[in-house]
Amino acid sequence: MFRHPFSLILFCVWFFVSGCNHDSSRPSDLPPLFSCTITVLQDEKPLDGAMVRLVPIDASGSKYQASSITDERGLAALSTYGFAGVPAGRYKVTIMKTIEGDLKYGKDAYGDNAVIGSTTYHLVDTKFSSAESSPYEIEITGSKAELTADVGKAIKTKVKL
Repeated sequence: MFRHPFSLILFCVWFFVSGCNHDSSRPSDLPPLFSCTITVLQDEKPLDGAMVRLVPIDASGSKYQASSITDERGLAALSTYGFAGVPAGRYKVTIMKTIEGDLKYGKDAYGDNAVIGSTTYHLVDTKFSSAESSPYEIEITGSKAELTADVGKAIKTKVKL
């Protein structure tokens, strides 16, 4: 197929470059994304493992959800549809953290020991988990957006089903 090594090299370069410039998993209607980080504090300390979501304030907002989980520094670098960043717009910031506790053990369908039940607890006041009651908002423009959100005292409240 290739009579000259140079032709093979050109073909490989073309193949590599054309493949790198197209991401077929990115939706064609996903708008440009801008850097957004949110730091979550609880009892004035970083809160790790909290789910942070941005909910568009107006109906014209992005149909894509931006979200992230905080790290050990309480920092959440938000992404949209798996891509780093957030579309421009105004958003309510929601924050939630739960844990499973009071594990109940028993036998599963195969007779093996397994967890067969548990209780879920909120570790952050539920007012922060709803766009209607969260006090935090952020506006994403063409520059990096940052926000520090304090969720108050640590709690452990049983989730009501």
